[in-house]
Amino acid sequence: MQRLSRKWFTPSALAAALLACASGAQAAPQYSVQRTAPLCAVAQNPASYNTKYLSFFTTLVQGQGDWLFRTQYDLRTDFGTTPYGWSEFRRLHDALKAKGVELMVVYQPTRGLINREKLTPEEKAHFNYDLAKKNYLAAVAQFRKAGIWVTDLSPLFDEKGVGTDYYFKADHHWTPAGADRTAKLVAETLKQIPGFDAIPKVEYESKVVGLLPKAGTLHKTAAQLCGTGGYATQYVDRFETEAAGGGGGGDSLFGDESNPKVTLVGTSNSGPAYNFAGFLQQHSGAEVLNMAVSGGGFESALMQYMSSKEFHENPPKVLIWEFATHYDMGQASFYRQALPMVNNGCEGRPALLKNKVKLKPGANEVLVNGKGAPLRDLRGRDYQVDLRLSDPSIHELKTTIWYLNGRRENFKLEQSDRIDTGGRYAFELRNDPDWADLNMLALEIHSPEQMPQDLSVEVSLCARPGKGGANLTAKAE
Repeated sequence: MQRLSRKWFTPSALAAALLACASGAQAAPQYSVQRTAPLCAVAQNPASYNTKYLSFFTTLVQGQGDWLFRTQYDLRTDFGTTPYGWSEFRRLHDALKAKGVELMVVYQPTRGLINREKLTPEEKAHFNYDLAKKNYLAAVAQFRKAGIWVTDLSPLFDEKGVGTDYYFKADHHWTPAGADRTAKLVAETLKQIPGFDAIPKVEYESKVVGLLPKAGTLHKTAAQLCGTGGYATQYVDRFETEAAGGGGGGDSLFGDESNPKVTLVGTSNSGPAYNFAGFLQQHSGAEVLNMAVSGGGFESALMQYMSSKEFHENPPKVLIWEFATHYDMGQASFYRQALPMVNNGCEGRPALLKNKVKLKPGANEVLVNGKGAPLRDLRGRDYQVDLRLSDPSIHELKTTIWYLNGRRENFKLEQSDRIDTGGRYAFELRNDPDWADLNMLALEIHSPEQMPQDLSVEVSLCARPGKGGANLTAKAE
């Protein structure tokens, strides 16, 4: 199929191109080309990126032709996370491993590392490619030190003479060709994981099914800031993958006819448009359950999947987690919520405190240590909270945890509105050095700003797996 890009399309020309694709014609249609002027001064000023959305594009710089780059994300040289972040990531890995799940990370490289040849000579001179590559490889080494499977994607860096670009020229997503090249390397790592050989294999084929248009997010932002249009939509081949001879692929959600042992969670890069899950199937032979969430950021797909019935009743052998390098892997609030979900919160575990409350406006006291029973030793390092809201539309909830010494912590539970939480949240009590030995007194839940009528919550407090000692045998309330 002819690859169409860097062009302006008239309606008749586009119709002709689509007709040619549909009929299998190979002749390349003719198009007129209009070049776009360099970025305006407003787009080059960091102060212009003054909203949450615009901050994602700080600061645009002009590349060759219509290529654009973001200095903060595309041309970054720092990767990885803090020592705390690495220790928590390892704790998540260890919890999954104890459940029989191998964690694998796809650490998506930046557009600068892959496509620096598309920078102008001036911007290329400003970008410290060698430092960026060194720090990317150091992050890969840290993942491996933490016991996490990860693919070194540096063979894809600084691509030259490749017929299809890894990234779109002005969008933060990879192209299907980039997803394919990544999947091929990831599949080689996947095959090294113990137990992968025992997973049933099928021969898969990926086929071109049309064109994928991309009006790049970087182009849209430049047009918004500069008050002009003028960027052409980029077109690349679109793919779908199915079992050889038919039979469908692995994107069906919890299908009854299959039992995938490999699950993919990730960002919009793992969505159907780029066919990353399909290419993984093609190169590995294993069926892949695709649970990616578009627009959900770093953790949403993982949190949604780990809170699902499917994960707890039929956990995968390998959990592949795809995300970009700019996400903060050291968020304490994420790990405090993710770790309890690995083992389904307090489900099936003795509840030391338990209550069901219809929420009223303001603060609601839902758990009290010693109310109607002897005071318990509920140290922060050993316990977790599991709560279920009657209305699953709530995606943000504020809590206050009180301790016997008078200290309190305000902790916000928040998940993307792109996922279905089912109203379920869980979190660990605080385990920082100054908090780990504090004894919990009470838990308050603050009503949401737009509280649904008759909103209620069921709350339990239980020991973390392997924690709690004699309290596990205490009488539950």
